[in-house]
Order: sequence, then structure tokens, then C-alpha cells
Amino acid sequence: MDGETLRLTAGAEDAGKRLDGWLAERCPGLTLSFIQKLLETGQVTVNGAPSGKKDKNRPVAPGMELAVTLPEPEPLELKPENIPLSIVYEDEDLLVVNKPKGMVVHPAPGHSTGTLVHALLYHCGDSLSGINGVQRPGIVHRIDRDTSGLLMVAKSDRAHLGLASQIQAHSFQRTYEAVVYGNIKEEGGTLRDWLGRSKTDRKKMAVVPPTAPDAREAVTHFTVLERFENFTHVRLRLETGRTHQIRVQMAHFGHPVAGDPVYGPGKVITELKGQCLHARTLGFTHPVTGEWMEFTSPLPDYFTRFLTKLRRGNTPQTMAGVLMVCDCDGTLLCRDDTLPEENIRAVEAFQAAGGRFTLATGRPWPMVKRFAERLSITAPMVLLNGGMIYDPVEEKPLWYAQLPEQVKPLVLQVMEDFQDAPGGVPGIEVFAPDMIYLLNWHPYMQWHLIDRYPVPFEKAGFEKVANLPWCKLMFDCDAEYMESLIKYLDKQGLSGVQLVRSDRMLYEVLPQESGKGRGVRRLCELLGQPEDALAAMGDFDNDREMMAMAAFPMAPANASPEIKALSALVTGADNASGAVAEGIAYIMRNRAGIFRSGKRKE
Repeated sequence: MDGETLRLTAGAEDAGKRLDGWLAERCPGLTLSFIQKLLETGQVTVNGAPSGKKDKNRPVAPGMELAVTLPEPEPLELKPENIPLSIVYEDEDLLVVNKPKGMVVHPAPGHSTGTLVHALLYHCGDSLSGINGVQRPGIVHRIDRDTSGLLMVAKSDRAHLGLASQIQAHSFQRTYEAVVYGNIKEEGGTLRDWLGRSKTDRKKMAVVPPTAPDAREAVTHFTVLERFENFTHVRLRLETGRTHQIRVQMAHFGHPVAGDPVYGPGKVITELKGQCLHARTLGFTHPVTGEWMEFTSPLPDYFTRFLTKLRRGNTPQTMAGVLMVCDCDGTLLCRDDTLPEENIRAVEAFQAAGGRFTLATGRPWPMVKRFAERLSITAPMVLLNGGMIYDPVEEKPLWYAQLPEQVKPLVLQVMEDFQDAPGGVPGIEVFAPDMIYLLNWHPYMQWHLIDRYPVPFEKAGFEKVANLPWCKLMFDCDAEYMESLIKYLDKQGLSGVQLVRSDRMLYEVLPQESGKGRGVRRLCELLGQPEDALAAMGDFDNDREMMAMAAFPMAPANASPEIKALSALVTGADNASGAVAEGIAYIMRNRAGIFRSGKRKE
């Protein structure tokens, strides 16, 4: 973007700072070396006068006005290289890439080929922002060579400037996970330091006094996810983004990142081939469309292998006597019905320590069978929102509730009263003990029922199902017409049933004696399970009753506010990034403090 100008005014708090460092702090999308070049070539005006070579050392004064003119990008001299990229998202303005460990982001001495920039030039051609010069086209922020994970790349100058302003305003969200040396005593906290160049090794950063010429504030928030004998698995959220920030701060905190050859102990964990640090999530407002976007990268193999090794050598508290019931959609499963690997490993560790894990879901058995098998669940499950207790070993219901006979004509009434509605007649599903009958089709059924599962179903008329025992009646409806349907059903004065909204486009009619809370209580009675050793995890309104009765209720980060308010623990992770794993890790660390005297830990 030829001639683009950034205008800045120094405040009283900036007095005395070195000019080039202050500009780098205020313009996080620009590197220090690039800013120094702009100062040397007169591309910056200071109180209206062009800058010169000596201005980079000039102290900032309150009220100083600066204008930074970004020159037209120089022709690229680097040769594109056909290096495979793991692209998570791309549009005409930006892309998000999942960088592997070992890949250098941009060319530097000793790394003149094989970098991310070389791969981007091949993939994007000329469509990369040139703001950071020929060596770093499109690079808004970077991660170290041996740090894996998500990286943002700007394809247009407008995107580059917009993303850089979000980084400067601390609204650009970056979350990492790491395994660090030692056992962190706190559950979480904030590291607030000043970073600058090390006096003993100019290639390294260090914690320095705030008065140091190049001192820049660094703020990192940490949460403990899991503890091992000599290591701790942590989540780290960056408030600022300084060079080597996490690695330097954790080392200064007394817990260097495992495998770090620069800031860690002299004896390096060679199997990690560098620091055990992964850029897990990115969240930002799209600088052009204004849409909030968020991306999550699974933990890579080197990271999960190391965790597995640590868990094998760990001696967790016994989980004998503890039962954990877990919702599926929005809690255990991703939106695409995949199981996060960290959830699988955590459930396996929980079961290996003697705990029992099971599901409490609105789904029928055919929908959850593959998950039950993958998680080796043997305890009976609460299905159909508490309308059925099901034995996954024998593959048969142990108990199920039936809708009252007087409710069945409601199907015909809805079909008649909504035949001329703007959204059309809602889809109608009848759940019987061993079959789902589709009485009226709706496109949403194609996604939530048929596309994803080998579920036995039959399209039928009312006469085919009128004499069958119905476990549940479900309505599928376009989201914009759902409120009208809910109001209609509420006015029917139905007795012996519960009306439950289980999804933005699904509404259920359940027998009065069902409901997840009643189903979980019935399960506890069946198993002889004390409720004071019961943990539950859910995310939506139909989980409310189950959460309220559990000794230790938990919710993922994506849960509704009402469910979060009921929870003794709200995880930092959501259902796509290991919320169940985080909850289980917390239970395994803190069992003695959670399940005692039948009282919920507040």
C-alpha cells in the first residue's frame, strides 16, 4: 500500500523510551529492524521534521508527534519453494497456517531456504503483504523455529495493518500449551515482566529492569492443566507478544519449557528436538469483514507422545468410586462429531485410575455406539435425555420411559396447524426403543440424524406408530421459526411431559419421569453410586438438572451462561480443544478436595 502513513502521539508514560523501541511497541506488525531502516531513510517525521540515522537512539518526549510512511514493497528476490503447507483457513486477505516444529518462519543467517516465507511465496504468488519488507512478506507475528502451531499471515496490506492494530490493542488472542519443568503449585496466575536483550548473550532475551533502554513489558496468563512428578502441563495466554516471551518468562518463573535448548537446563530432553511449546489457538476480528474468527490446532505427535510418557510414570490419585457423566454435543464431541484425541487419552487415564466414565445425552444408542466403543465405556448410559438407561455391553435398554397416550395426537395437530406456516410444517421424529420413525421430513434431519450415522430409521405415517411405545418426540424447525413453535407447544397444556430445547433447531417432548437429572439419579441407584462422588459435565439447558445434582459439576468454555453459573469448574478449553480432558485432569489432581463430606467445592 504505497504511501500508507501511521500517525502516533507519545504520552507522558512514554517519556525517556528509545524511539525505535517505542515505535516497535506501538506498531507490532513492524519489526524493529524495519523501523530502524525507516528512521535511517527519513520515512518517519518527528514533529514534522524528517528522521535521520541518529534518531533511533533519540529519547521519546511527551507530546512528540510522529508520522511513519510505509514505502512501496520492494520486488521480492526470494525464490518460491514448493513446500507443503497445512493451511487451516484462507481468503483473499489472510490465511492461517499450522506450522510444524523445525520450520523457520522467515529467512535469516543460516536459514536462507526452506522457510515458511519460501513456501508462502510458492502458494500465494504475489498476493502477500509487503509491509515488513522482502524478507518477511505477510508476516504479522511469528513463532520460533521449534515451536509448532498456528500462525497468521496477511495477504493484503489492509489486513496486515488491521491485524497489527489488534495485536497492539491486545485484542488478538493467542493461546499456547506447554510442558514445563517442575511442579507449579498455583492453579493459575499472571507473569508480568520487562524483557530486553541479554547483556551476556545478544542472541538471547532476558528479564530486565523496566528502566532498561530496550525494556518492553511482557504479560502472560497461565493455567495448570495437568501435573506430573517433575513436569507440569500448562495453558498460556499471551496478552503481549515479545520475542521468546513464554520461554523467557517461564524460565524466570523457575519452570523452563521442557526441551528448550536456550533457556532450559543444560541437559536437554533430546527426544523433543526443541521446546515442548505449541501455539494452540488464534482468535481475532477479521480486519476486512469484521467477523470474529477463532481457530484451534490439535496437539502434535511430539507433544502427545511426551504427555503419554509422563502419564505412564505418573501416580495419580485413585479414581475408584468416582463416576463422571458427560454430555456429547457441545461437550465431549466437536461440531463434526469427532472426538478430540486429548479427550480420549484423558478418559483412558481416568478409567485406568479406577474411575467410571459414561454418557448422558439426548441421542439414541446407534448414534453413540462408536463413541462408547472408542472410549471403552462399560457403565450403563443415560440416553434420550434421561428417557432411557442403556447397557452398552449387552446392547439393550435397562429401563425406558413412555410418552402418555394423550400426547400422541399432538403430532397430527402440529401438522395441521403449521401446514401454512412461513417455515413449513416442522420435521417430526418419534423415538421408539429400537427405531426412529420420521413422520414429517425436515432438511435438518439430514445433518443431525442421517448424514453422520448408520442410524436405523423409517419414514412412516402416524398410523404406523400410533400403537408403539414412544420414548421421545422431537421437532426439527428452522431457527427463525423455533420461538413460534415453542410458544405453540407451551400453550397445549400437555400433562405428564417435559418440553426441552436441546439445540437451536431441535425441541423435544419427553415423558415427565425422564430428564438428564432424573436419568443420572436413576443410574446412580442402579450402580449403587454415591452422589457425593459424582462429577458431571455439560454445556446446554438440558444438562441443567444433571449439573445441579452432581457433587462436582463442570462446563466447557463454550457452555451457555446459565450452565457456567451452575459449575464448580469452567474449563478454559471448549469442546473442540479438550474441555473434557481439562476437567478430568482437574479431578485427578484434586479428588481429595472435591469429593468430601458430600459437599460441593465452591
